[in-house]
Amino acid sequence: MHKALLVVGVQNDFCPGGSMAVPGGDRVAAPLSALGSAVDHAGDLVIASREWHRESSAFFDTNGGTVSPYCVAGTEGAAFPRDLNLSRRTRQVFRSLDPVENGSSAFLAVDRSGARLSELLRSAGVTELFLGGLPLEQTIRETAMDGLRRGFGVTVIMDCVASRNPQEGREVLFQLRLAGAAVMSSGEAILSLYRSGEARL
Repeated sequence: MHKALLVVGVQNDFCPGGSMAVPGGDRVAAPLSALGSAVDHAGDLVIASREWHRESSAFFDTNGGTVSPYCVAGTEGAAFPRDLNLSRRTRQVFRSLDPVENGSSAFLAVDRSGARLSELLRSAGVTELFLGGLPLEQTIRETAMDGLRRGFGVTVIMDCVASRNPQEGREVLFQLRLAGAAVMSSGEAILSLYRSGEARL
């Protein structure tokens, strides 16, 4: 059984001060960094999914769309926050709204070669996903549900997510549990990695 940590949307525009800020979004970087280090040392996969949009995207209100520009490719808003420390071995996938995709799931993202997230996970033998990122009530929810539909075990790391509405965030976690996802803290996830490592020995 191989695990992977999937970091979704932890970018400056989703952190306080960004154009799509999620309250408390800056607090997820530290536990994600610790969990990412543990996953990396266990020899498992860390993948960071980034929104990566063209400035000319028709999705943006500056071009006739409905949303203010955010996470424009190559800008500071699309960059990782400084407190997010990931291994150089971390794989990156990019989700763009050009062309417009239906949904916010990170499973719509591709790497630089065009390989989809699910292909990267399958090729690495991944069966279990740790999931964290921003925002919980949209991108994380859709990614978690998409992962479950594709047959992955999904664990949402509760101190590695944040939502714009705390009540809605609690409801999303409840819904994901009902759908079959697990919910645990980053500390519990790290402990599970060490225990599985001991079992392999």
